[in-house]
Amino acid sequence: MSSMPHTTPEHASDEPSREEKMTIRRAPNLLAFLITGAILGAVAGVLFGLLGPESQFYTRGSIMGFFLVIGLVVGAGLGSVVSLIVDKISLKRTRDVTAQVDDVHDGGDRPGS
Repeated sequence: MSSMPHTTPEHASDEPSREEKMTIRRAPNLLAFLITGAILGAVAGVLFGLLGPESQFYTRGSIMGFFLVIGLVVGAGLGSVVSLIVDKISLKRTRDVTAQVDDVHDGGDRPGS
């Protein structure tokens, strides 16, 4: 049992809504940038492995696999760097707004009370 007293409707504030200042911005999706960078890096690695010079010591498949892994890692890293740059740009485009917040819960219906 909780030792906190439950708020009843008669003890609730008479003001059903209030205004609150909020900041709005569009943040980039980091996972999308990572996946896109990894895919582009993997494609570049496979193309480099296919179109590059042959080796007498390694098979074409092992060369492609090596460049595929290197392309995945480098592409994901570059994707995360681009995401951070876009995030910094989005911080400059933030907007401060005032929102009206309505209390839709009665006193005892709040979750966690």
